Amino acid sequence: MKKFPSIAHRGSILLFALVVSAVTIAITVSFFNYFGTSVHAERYAFASARALALAEAGVDAAIYNLNQSPSYSGETDTSLGAGTYTVSVASIDGSTKRITVTASVPNSAQPIATKTVKVTANINSSVVSFRYGVQIGAGGVSMNNGSTITGNIFSDGNISGSGTITGDATVAVAASTSTDQQWTVQNNSSNIGDTSAHAAVAQSFKPSASASLAGINLYLKKLGNPSDLVIKVVTDNAGKPSTTVLASGVIPASVVTTAYGFASATLDSTPSLTGNQTYWIIAVASVNASNYFVWGRDSNSGYTSGAAKYSTSWNVQSPTWNSITGDLDFQTFNSGILTSLSGVTVQGNAWAHTLSNCSVVGNASYQVISSCSVGGTLNPGATDAAPAPLPISDAQIASWEAIASAGGVIAGPYSPSGTVTIGPKEISGDLTVTNGATLILSGPVWVNGNISLSNNAILNVSPSIGAGGAVLIADATGATATKGTVNISNNVAINGSGSANSFPMIVSTHVGSNAINLSNNTTSVILYAPYGSVDVSNGAGANQVTAYKMDLENNSSVNYVNGLQNATFSNGPGGSWTVVPGTYAITR
Repeated sequence: MKKFPSIAHRGSILLFALVVSAVTIAITVSFFNYFGTSVHAERYAFASARALALAEAGVDAAIYNLNQSPSYSGETDTSLGAGTYTVSVASIDGSTKRITVTASVPNSAQPIATKTVKVTANINSSVVSFRYGVQIGAGGVSMNNGSTITGNIFSDGNISGSGTITGDATVAVAASTSTDQQWTVQNNSSNIGDTSAHAAVAQSFKPSASASLAGINLYLKKLGNPSDLVIKVVTDNAGKPSTTVLASGVIPASVVTTAYGFASATLDSTPSLTGNQTYWIIAVASVNASNYFVWGRDSNSGYTSGAAKYSTSWNVQSPTWNSITGDLDFQTFNSGILTSLSGVTVQGNAWAHTLSNCSVVGNASYQVISSCSVGGTLNPGATDAAPAPLPISDAQIASWEAIASAGGVIAGPYSPSGTVTIGPKEISGDLTVTNGATLILSGPVWVNGNISLSNNAILNVSPSIGAGGAVLIADATGATATKGTVNISNNVAINGSGSANSFPMIVSTHVGSNAINLSNNTTSVILYAPYGSVDVSNGAGANQVTAYKMDLENNSSVNYVNGLQNATFSNGPGGSWTVVPGTYAITR
């Protein structure tokens, strides 16, 4: 007789089977959950990497677009590869912008991953850049009798008169003409950026009285071709630089040469400093053993109100600062006279301490306003704009002159007839080109005297230079108060090399009025007079003017050519927007 298991025994078997099944199901579910989580994580990691690459591509696109058009302000949901990106561009000042790029994969509406990258961009002036139609120093601008500026203007001095500005007009608070703090003894040096240990170099100072800081100069030279030098003004932290930034800026590499010279920083603000309190100037460079800056130093510690230090990184949580024997050479300038914009018509935006008796089509930023019509948004109480250094340093002019002298010397006074090609060349006396004669510049030409171009004379840039320009300099050694003037009149024809945006630049180092006079239907030239005035009248026009002071009269004009943002000159500088080293940050 067959014997069957008891009911109790069969129940035990069933229970065991159920337990085994439950365990098996649990393991299977756990496996698939783990597998799903891993797949999702892997998917997110892959999408995240693609989003970051897309955001960085958006930064590259933004830099490219800025170099095509300085007014580029960004774009939204641009498709590229596996996703989209959105760019916003915010102006910090005329030479610095903050770029934010947010990228999403596969799109911003239903993203698997999103990354945001921020960088600061500025004009890389390892070459010269003319960012404004007109840039003027503390002497200011006078516009009268139908005069026009086509483009933007930046002035450290007052803008007044009755003319028209088609772009934006910015009047900065004027810096004092005298230094507040300085040390200029140089018997040694300290490198900036030659090694990681010297990535940041700093000098402290104490203002003589409470005031707003308007300008900083450092005594520098360079080796190789370093990137622009980043400047920070910070507070003191127990005898060393803190990470509290009061102002940021840049010293363009182009204004620094292989010989020592004071180079000015462009600051983004004019911070209020307390008298007899310690502050620090930090210079930050990209590390490169072949391309770096050298800061002049006094090894005898002659400046009793400061000290010098260096660090591998200035802005980490607890930076280490090491002492440098001596003091680094520098100059600081406080804010001077408050400035104004009056009488003129501004078709773009206007920014000045005081706006009076004017017409502004766009937005207006100011501290004081009186009898000024504004078509856009009013921004009362706006902080005054910081002064901006002129784009070419004395050291750069000296470098052009050295190149010219190396090409040989022509005894002056010199008055060519017919068609003559010269450059690089120095002329030891006055230069006169008149009565239909043609002067072709094939390199820098330094006139150690005055320059006169008149009566249908022609000034051309040689086609051999290509897309660059050429420089004609009037600089009378030891006599800049009486000589080194330029007079251009009576239908002088001025031409480039035939390539787009190739124009001659005429430089005068004359100190005082009438450094450069441009009149009677002469056009297409770049004028540069850092210590004197440029006077344009009687229908004459320039493509760009940079000077200590400018007067526009009798239907004269300045018609800015956008390509001058990237202007280059034979044996000398140009400019383009680039990312400032050390500003790259992933914020999401």
